[in-house]
Amino acid sequence: MRGTKVTNSDASMMADLSHAVMDAALADGDARFLSETIRDFARYRESWWIFDRAGWWEVTRADVAAGLDLMEANMRLADRAVRRSSGA
Repeated sequence: MRGTKVTNSDASMMADLSHAVMDAALADGDARFLSETIRDFARYRESWWIFDRAGWWEVTRADVAAGLDLMEANMRLADRAVRRSSGA
């Protein structure tokens, strides 16, 4: 499924992954959003991906990926606290 390039009409750039591929991966549980509320980043195939209207771009910088790992851990705690306080 990788290699499904999508053209961004504004910049004539090709996204690394189509929305359809990521949607299927999320539905199947093969991918996950950064958090329950932050859906512009997703973890898929051992990489982070960033949403764009043309598709999804793979995060290739190790420092950015490490920051997203940390943010995911922090947001997991925040999501859990919100669920607890709301009784969900």
